Amino acid sequence: FAANSGFAEMSSSPKLDPKTKISDKIIGNINDTGSLCRQILRGSRSCEVLNQSASNFASQEKLLENSEQNLKKMSIIAAHLQFQADAVERSVEVTDTLQDQLKTIQR
Repeated sequence: FAANSGFAEMSSSPKLDPKTKISDKIIGNINDTGSLCRQILRGSRSCEVLNQSASNFASQEKLLENSEQNLKKMSIIAAHLQFQADAVERSVEVTDTLQDQLKTIQR
């Protein structure tokens, strides 16, 4: 019975003016459009931040590749230097042996 009395009250209440209904709908649509625009702007900023992050990541990746290449070059240079150091050491040993032989010959 209570539900029926509520329905009776609604039907007996004065109807809203059609202009008021339209005005309310327009205001609601404007508010919804504003909310949509704010969401789009937030999404746009998020996209910009994401693009910037991707760009930064790509540049870091290039730096890492360059660093890796430089490390490989340094490794090759270190191997060459080690080879040259070994050659110098062998030369010193040969020089010592030659000096000893020269001393023996000079006596």
